[in-house]
Amino acid sequence: MNVLHLYICGGHSLCFAILKIKIKIGESFDVVGERVQTEYKHLGWNLYEVAFEVSLRNHKKEDIKVFGEEPIPGDWEMLSNAHPYKKLQSNLILFDVPVAKDKEVKVKYKIRFRD
Repeated sequence: MNVLHLYICGGHSLCFAILKIKIKIGESFDVVGERVQTEYKHLGWNLYEVAFEVSLRNHKKEDIKVFGEEPIPGDWEMLSNAHPYKKLQSNLILFDVPVAKDKEVKVKYKIRFRD
């Protein structure tokens, strides 16, 4: 089961509490996340390039911030990304994405990795 970790913060510039929720991708009342692999290339022995697109839809009546954790295998290098990210661990990155009320944001990134 794929799981997207979302940390949702209300529409204020400073938040006093952040709610950490865990949802299955594509199922939620107010915030929906879908992750699609858009590219896959096997470049050579143990070397791959993959691209992903994570669609985040906010059906709430206020702007939110979505923090999405993405696991990345092996020894990796970010080739392109539509949003800034933080490297939390050697195999885990975090995207911090503002999503306006009743809007959709697409987080796109492409990596090269050795398995």
